[in-house]
Amino acid sequence: MINKNVFTETKNRLIKINIAVVGSFLFLFSMFIYLYFRGLTYNSLDVKMNQELENVVLQLQSNSFFNPIIIKDPKDMVYVYQGDRLRYYTENKYFEEVLPQIDSGQKDTFFTYTKNGYIFREFNIVVGDYKIQIIRNIDSEMSSLKQLVFVLIISSSVSMLITHFIAVYLSSKSLVQIETAWNNQAKFVQDASHELRTPISIVSSKLESMLKNPNSTINDEVETIADAMKQTRRMKKMINDLLSLMKEDSITKLNLESVDLEELIGDIYKDYIDIAEFQEKDFRIESKIENKIVVIDKNKLRQLIVILMDNAFKYTLSGDKISIYLTEKDSDLRVIISDTGIGIKEDDIPFIFDRFFRSDNIRNKDIDGSGIGLSIAKMLSLNLNLKILVRSKFGEGTEMELVIPRVTSKKAITR
Repeated sequence: MINKNVFTETKNRLIKINIAVVGSFLFLFSMFIYLYFRGLTYNSLDVKMNQELENVVLQLQSNSFFNPIIIKDPKDMVYVYQGDRLRYYTENKYFEEVLPQIDSGQKDTFFTYTKNGYIFREFNIVVGDYKIQIIRNIDSEMSSLKQLVFVLIISSSVSMLITHFIAVYLSSKSLVQIETAWNNQAKFVQDASHELRTPISIVSSKLESMLKNPNSTINDEVETIADAMKQTRRMKKMINDLLSLMKEDSITKLNLESVDLEELIGDIYKDYIDIAEFQEKDFRIESKIENKIVVIDKNKLRQLIVILMDNAFKYTLSGDKISIYLTEKDSDLRVIISDTGIGIKEDDIPFIFDRFFRSDNIRNKDIDGSGIGLSIAKMLSLNLNLKILVRSKFGEGTEMELVIPRVTSKKAITR
């Protein structure tokens, strides 16, 4: 049985990876947004303070200190020093206790600092004999940036929460097919082991019985040898069927060619006519198609039809009828293989293409078979892009219909 912890751990890893990837993207995106708007904010402040500087310098050059300097932007606080003497400053009633920052140690540059809970942007520059300080309180701008950070954190948190649920959903969805394939593989191995166990046990018991009678001749043990050989042939066929099923399951390319469908069916009919006569069964073929050419993989189509023919002969008795009809409908060719054999129970029809499935009534009749043939037929039909329609009535017979498009689609060529 499959270890469920494997899928649980894999699912959790996928969820963590998805959240980590989305989280990293959101973090980088949020950092980019924050730094971008932070840069815009500081750049806007610096441009305005530069304009104020140009205004102050222009007035210093054209006026004396007896004439007041007019500040263009009332948000700016300007301090002008000549040497160590303060020659001019803008009066303010809000920041008198914390300003001016007379000697910051930084010249000809913009910088930001916090004092007494206020945030200031300052620009110091020396022009001739004057040292000019332009200071602006930027609490409102910093508050806007803090609000932006808050919005980014909230939106990222909500996005991560949504990402978690999406990751859980997508991880579960992505693992469905893998889990199904894993379960099918486990069931396949289990069923194959079960089917092989019976013939192996029979062969083993027959050999052991022969060892208990070392003086017996071949004539004495002919029945035992025959039974062992029969089971060996059964195992060989089962192994060949399994290999064929694996081969079809991994097919990547078809050998497409123009095929005369009527001629192909005619060749198969010739192969089975002697078997029909030997088993005293009525075997017929009838064709009502005009354009007989289809583009398809001939060998695989033949293999598919042979599997259906084998089933028709296997599940019919002496005096039963087996027929092959070739017809056209809706621009497709139809190959209908019908028989008047034991039929299939209605409840069993959905499962007849499952690997190793055999109806209870077939097992009870001890009809030889492994239950792999129709699985191979289904895989062949998928690779050839055909449809197999099943109609059956228990105790009256079965009809298998192949719907063959005239040109195999690209989807059938590569998978």
